[in-house]
Amino acid sequence: MSDASHPYIVTFNHDRSLPKIDHSQERPGPEGGRGRRAGYTSVQVLPRLSIEWDKGPPGPDGRVPIFATAVRVTFRLTDYMIAITSDYTAGRCAYRVTRRHEIDAHIKDPIRIFHSYRKRLVARLSLIRIPTRKSPQRVHPDDIDKKEEEWADRIIRMMGRTRRDLRDHLKRARDRHDRPENYRLVYRQCSDKEWATGK
Repeated sequence: MSDASHPYIVTFNHDRSLPKIDHSQERPGPEGGRGRRAGYTSVQVLPRLSIEWDKGPPGPDGRVPIFATAVRVTFRLTDYMIAITSDYTAGRCAYRVTRRHEIDAHIKDPIRIFHSYRKRLVARLSLIRIPTRKSPQRVHPDDIDKKEEEWADRIIRMMGRTRRDLRDHLKRARDRHDRPENYRLVYRQCSDKEWATGK
């Protein structure tokens, strides 16, 4: 919650519902990607910034005190996409096991990682001491828009840095889940024939 000293309101949300599974492609996923044969899942991290500004009366020097009353920073994990090869018959072992892997490894684990970044972002934003009601910045009236944009740019850069770090973390997690040794645990859940025929 924001107050006169701490205007930041940082919210991390994720989509609660899973998408309809794309079962139309023989080889889902990007060209040359790992694990294209069985399934592919992707998620998106979308940041958003909204700053509410206010100002006081001009002083004897004509300068105006400006300050933020609320800085709303929102990150959302969204746009889930899950695809499973059309070679696997829906509801059969290979399909069920692949679906479970895609959801557990590439939806549930990203959600956990995603929420772990809120504290990191809060700590980083605390380094940007945006003007507040208690500590405003006095500027010439003609410079108000410019100064507000400069503060917004600082926050946007920090949000971008955090988003890049998070996306790199999600990629490393994807690679870890899709290592051959982890796939062996997945493959053990169905017979060789079930994997070969998809039935």
